[in-house]
Amino acid sequence: MSILITGGRGWVGTGLAHRLAERGEDLILFDIAPQIERVADFKNYVGDQRIWPEVLNTVKENNVEGIFHLGSLSSSPSESNPWACYETNVSGIMHVLEAARLFGVKRLVFTSSMGTYGLGIPTETITDETLQRPVTAYGAAKLYGELLGSFYRKKFDLDFRCIRYPNIIAPNVMIGKKQQYIAWMIQSAALGRPAECSVSEDTKLPIMHYEDTLRATQMLYDAPKEQIKTVCYNIVGVFPSPTAKEVELAIKKFIPEAKFTYKPDPWVMDYFRSLNDFDDSRAREEWGWEPLYGDLEKIVADFIKEVRTKPEYYSLAFTDAEGEKTPEG
Repeated sequence: MSILITGGRGWVGTGLAHRLAERGEDLILFDIAPQIERVADFKNYVGDQRIWPEVLNTVKENNVEGIFHLGSLSSSPSESNPWACYETNVSGIMHVLEAARLFGVKRLVFTSSMGTYGLGIPTETITDETLQRPVTAYGAAKLYGELLGSFYRKKFDLDFRCIRYPNIIAPNVMIGKKQQYIAWMIQSAALGRPAECSVSEDTKLPIMHYEDTLRATQMLYDAPKEQIKTVCYNIVGVFPSPTAKEVELAIKKFIPEAKFTYKPDPWVMDYFRSLNDFDDSRAREEWGWEPLYGDLEKIVADFIKEVRTKPEYYSLAFTDAEGEKTPEG
């Protein structure tokens, strides 16, 4: 019996694969990306989740008992190309759910996003009961996955469960200075460069450390079925969500000379204006979630240390990311 990770050669998929391998799991990594250097020790399939026979055959031929469905077109490309978003994120989850149903997969974890919330939500803390009204193609597709998976759980008794990621502060990732502005601020300061922030000082953003993201995803998969009552869970690392100014002050505790300016981008401000504090009490109560990196300063210190151990890599990532475009660009 094996565990399938779609999007298995992505940055979360790769980290998750190594965590699961440490406990002896037989892993299948399915991804449209051909690069396998970081995961060469695993069974790698170059496949497209938009093509349902490729998904079905992979599940059938490998006697898959569990699935982590991470495969997804991310938010900015989804806005630029909503048709590709539909084929990848909407058709993709349908194909994975059908493969799970047809071939007796015991458990499926779907990774969703804070992007399922949108305009019209209240300004107070966002809970698992808050109305989801996404305004992006990416958010709408992720919400579809949540709802369809919940239907499969009820209709076909598939043990579907879902986790909504906040903004992830991760090492070794080509970050963008607009949607991932917190990581951009930390990275810039660690490299001794000034940072122009694309949001206002009081903009809040729910965040989580990369290692906590991997832990939470694995914990949700491992939780006994009887503990899964809410099914689709908010998850967050730092509570309350930090403002951009609070991030600046946390960085300056380690790098006092760091320089920041604020030039709010209308598109970015509109993207984040609905987000406030995320409540993940259901995850804590039902399957024991608790972050290791629940303190903003701890995340900042860890990221600064990481950047300074690989300055050449992060300088390159910094240069490449400066060309990032918004959907309008």
